Amino acid sequence: MEPVPGLLEVRRRGAWVTLLGEVDLTTSGLLRSELALACASGDGGDVVIDFTDLTFIGSSGLHVLIETATNLGERRLVLLGGGWAAYVVNLLGLTTRYPNIVVDG
Repeated sequence: MEPVPGLLEVRRRGAWVTLLGEVDLTTSGLLRSELALACASGDGGDVVIDFTDLTFIGSSGLHVLIETATNLGERRLVLLGGGWAAYVVNLLGLTTRYPNIVVDG
């Protein structure tokens, strides 16, 4: 599916990704491709996602986070900014099941 313009804005600089808006079924493909680029860039360290301006994340977006964490192996997926997305990640216990997912904030 093609992303809906304006529903999700992704800003990526190396392994740092900032999300603005909503991640749902229509925008999860955009998130997946941007996270793949973030994983491939940088020095092999952490991949950081800033959730500060993310207003919603659905199951398809959570699935992308799990895929990314799995693909990172020993590298960490650091989720910044708290808010709705961090609440959902913690509620579902993803940081326990995937120890390389770290919620900071």
